[in-house]
Amino acid sequence: MIEIVPVMLFILGWHPDKPGEIDFQRVEVIFTSPEKCEAEGVKIASRMTLAASDKSGATYQHRCMDIPAVEEFEAAYDFDRSPAK
Repeated sequence: MIEIVPVMLFILGWHPDKPGEIDFQRVEVIFTSPEKCEAEGVKIASRMTLAASDKSGATYQHRCMDIPAVEEFEAAYDFDRSPAK
């Protein structure tokens, strides 16, 4: 059995006239491997940086992160699964 860990892609942008501010976007696609996410992230961030180069001068980078399993969310937020009384 092959385990697939879904991966989310985030794009982060920095504008030279707005120090300390970050434009943070999640791409609305889920990837089936970190390699696919990385390849798409490079393309998107490069394209966005190029498009902004003669306008705002913003630069963009990408980050790929595994989507946590349901059990991790439950443990992190200590969900009580008991029926309401």
